[in-house]
Amino acid sequence: MRMVSRAGIAIVACAIAMAAADAAEPGVGVVVGDSLGVGVTMASGLKGLARISVFIRGGKAVQQINQAPAGATAFVVLGSNDAEGSIKGLDSSIDAILQAAAARNLNLVWIGPPCVRRPWNARVHELDQMLAQRFASSSVKYVSMWDEKICSGSFNAGDGVHLTMKGYSYMWEKARVAAGFPATAARVTDQAATEPAAKDGHTARAPATHERPRKVAARTTSPQRSAPAPAARPMDPHQGG
Repeated sequence: MRMVSRAGIAIVACAIAMAAADAAEPGVGVVVGDSLGVGVTMASGLKGLARISVFIRGGKAVQQINQAPAGATAFVVLGSNDAEGSIKGLDSSIDAILQAAAARNLNLVWIGPPCVRRPWNARVHELDQMLAQRFASSSVKYVSMWDEKICSGSFNAGDGVHLTMKGYSYMWEKARVAAGFPATAARVTDQAATEPAAKDGHTARAPATHERPRKVAARTTSPQRSAPAPAARPMDPHQGG
């Protein structure tokens, strides 16, 4: 009986050890989502999986979730692209994201879409309210970015959709505090996440969500842009546009 008991204890201990090995360390965070998420990645210094042209709809967001470290806190930056068109019928896509997150035991912090200086700003507000209501009674922490400071336009870049680095830093700090995520946990672990924003020589804001990749490449190969842009200093919180 003692041998059986010891064997059982050993099996349980082994299972616990394996689970711990697969889980992320405490305080590990990752940013998933769209091009605004790329900006939040730069502001936070966390591992970045966010990329341009990612929607709530489609499989790209789920693919990013599946790449996140198990047990990590995942900051989800999604919704701005969807709000440009109809926001009806998003429930099944949201469910798919939540199911993928649950499978990896992720702690989800959903950062809502900020105001835009575009005709479809009303849909952004509608989506913000819809997401807030959807996550109100769930384990997902929803952090609305619909506030006077962002909606004043002082953080907007030239396209009216993306933000300056100061704006992304504001988004990150607001989300981090709301989620109770430690500031000391932020660290750069995925340099590749900043590359899309660096291609046009402006690391102070994320690449345009609606910009075609080939246009970015064209700017990169232009002889007139062969020299580094003067404003290409990384992580300058005062750099605009």
